[in-house]
Amino acid sequence: MSKLFLIDAYSQIYRVFYAIRQLTNARGEPANALYGMARLFLQLDELQPSDYGAIVYDLGKCTRRTGLHPEYKAQRPPMPPELRSQTATIREWASAFGWNIVDREGFEADDLIAGLTSQRGDATVTILTGDKDLFQLLADSNVRILMHGKDKTPWIEADAQAAREKFGVPPEQIRDYLALLGDTSDNIPGIPGCGPKTAVKLLEDYGSIDNLLAQLDTLKNAKLRDMLRAEQTHLRLNQSLVQLDQALPENWSGLESLRRRTPDWDKILRLCDDQGFKSIAETVRKRCQPVQPTFGF
Repeated sequence: MSKLFLIDAYSQIYRVFYAIRQLTNARGEPANALYGMARLFLQLDELQPSDYGAIVYDLGKCTRRTGLHPEYKAQRPPMPPELRSQTATIREWASAFGWNIVDREGFEADDLIAGLTSQRGDATVTILTGDKDLFQLLADSNVRILMHGKDKTPWIEADAQAAREKFGVPPEQIRDYLALLGDTSDNIPGIPGCGPKTAVKLLEDYGSIDNLLAQLDTLKNAKLRDMLRAEQTHLRLNQSLVQLDQALPENWSGLESLRRRTPDWDKILRLCDDQGFKSIAETVRKRCQPVQPTFGF
């Protein structure tokens, strides 16, 4: 069975930007995020082979969600200029490593990842991300989420059971779980008085927000019942904000357009030389060295 590997671009770029100490190249330009992503591309090339692959970017504000809720992600600060200056070069490195670059104006990476997952045929899908919204996709048994581990465990692979352990609900209920709870990172306010335990219990008892609202009169907790009745419009809005759109890149021509290419090692070495990444260049040279034949007598 073929495999599609998708990288949630900014979840990884921000992670390495804040994880690596201040680092500049010989020209004095910021290079910490670029260095971290270059190391990641090397690691993925060695440990995560796949037939198809893409690094998927947010591009502009999500027009659908900001249309529904103008304050969506409004609290987030702008990208630091020292990171913004590295983003174009990161794309160049990604392409040199054989990754296809996917984005679409007005859509988030989450929605494009959901769309690509829906169109991958019989291929399995692995998604490298730290975004909890994408755990909704684990309802498909052929989808896995890859997260960074610690110490001697570089990767942690999550499936539907792992999602249930993390959230307390199966992937099919994560949208409704997040709609009840809200999401401070996206500036989506939750339902007052509804914490994680309450959200899990409601979904255990009713299965979905649709069933819950249809059967509100059966909810014994009067205070919570009145709150949910008053917050129905808010709750429906949250469902829409959390729902993943199955968006596709413009001019989408099918899975074959995402076939992963062999890295251009010569170009990568030139990029290493330009940035002064000596340790990465050394690793690349070792990987490219031809295996010397051995002769037994």
